[in-house]
Amino acid sequence: MKKRALLSVLVLVSGGALAPNPPPAAAVDISVASRTYLPARGIDGGDTHVLLYEYLALDADNLGLPGLYLSAGGWGRADLADETFGRTTNGDLQYGYVGWRGPRMNAEGRLGRVSVTAGVARNEVMDGALVGSDLPAGFDVTAFGGVPVETDEDGRSGDWVYGGRLSQGRAGLYRLGASYLREEDDSSAAREEVGGDVVLTPLSFLEIGGSSFYDLRDDGWAQHNYRVVLGPFVRRVLLRATWVSTDYDHYFKAVTNKAFDIEANEKLDRVGGELELTIWGGLSLTGEYVNYKYDVAEEAKAYGGHLDWAGGGRTAGLGYRKVDGEVAENRYQEFRGHVSTPVGPIAAAAGVEHLVFEEPVNGEKNATTGTLSLAYALSKALEFSATGEYGVTPEFEHDARLIVALLWRYDATTKKGGKP
Repeated sequence: MKKRALLSVLVLVSGGALAPNPPPAAAVDISVASRTYLPARGIDGGDTHVLLYEYLALDADNLGLPGLYLSAGGWGRADLADETFGRTTNGDLQYGYVGWRGPRMNAEGRLGRVSVTAGVARNEVMDGALVGSDLPAGFDVTAFGGVPVETDEDGRSGDWVYGGRLSQGRAGLYRLGASYLREEDDSSAAREEVGGDVVLTPLSFLEIGGSSFYDLRDDGWAQHNYRVVLGPFVRRVLLRATWVSTDYDHYFKAVTNKAFDIEANEKLDRVGGELELTIWGGLSLTGEYVNYKYDVAEEAKAYGGHLDWAGGGRTAGLGYRKVDGEVAENRYQEFRGHVSTPVGPIAAAAGVEHLVFEEPVNGEKNATTGTLSLAYALSKALEFSATGEYGVTPEFEHDARLIVALLWRYDATTKKGGKP
């Protein structure tokens, strides 16, 4: 009886108000999820931070009309010890919208607080609308517009963000895309970008993909990001190559989330490659080389490899990497290992990382960090986990962290005798 009562309340809150004339036989599917995190951190001579995070998510499908659904999620935080982030409590609505999925052409629309990632739109969050659909001749389109959800405090009057992406392709062969975004702050252009993206799979063992974004407001390339994947050959050998060139001033300067408003006039060119060899019985060996070229932080290169094994629900691995940079903090050898295994009903994982610097950093030549994670599923709907980390580094003599998490999920449906 309690379950039916809770379901009735959820249906009334999430669906009843949105569907004024629902068909009597409509079956509403409800999903509620709660994630509670309790991270804590203490360092020598510093504050002790113990925080309580609560994330709630609600999804409801089939709200009276075919394809109509509701999705909402938000979070809250409270300090249980010393103050963090300049305030003891805060929270926000991450997303909350009414959506509709069409019966054909992957047509979909969302209205409310939505997020969009499409070409130059990089996880934009706004109060507005998002629509998209496949089109004839291999085309598809996404368009969006609304008031950006800013983290600054200069008000939302005159703030707008809008744009879209159009692509054309053939399944299993290629797809080419073009995108545009403009954001206005107090009716003035704060950001305007165009971009192109491509995926090519002309052969079964070859994939080429990537994107380029251009900053129209300040005239300059924001980022090039491309990758090539070759293989697997004889089911055992896989090659990957990547190139990423990012101009921080153009890429981060005017994005929606001011947390990424980076002032440094930095530019990074990263070129790297990996060779992965599957040996036998879940055992693989991977070698890697990466060259980092910074305008401000100067150049560094890293190379090494790792041996990994997976089988029977267990994993283990060892790795080594040498980093050779211009500054002392970027000249070190890295040794690491990890293992995971079930211990009765508990899933356990442990790892250790040890760095040996060529020259002392803050008077120390070594840094060691160890982690231990335990997870236990009390039921299909309830899971408990805890992760502890302890480190001795050049920055902190003792750095201890702990995250305790409780995950809960509830699913129900109004369908007679059925489950979602």
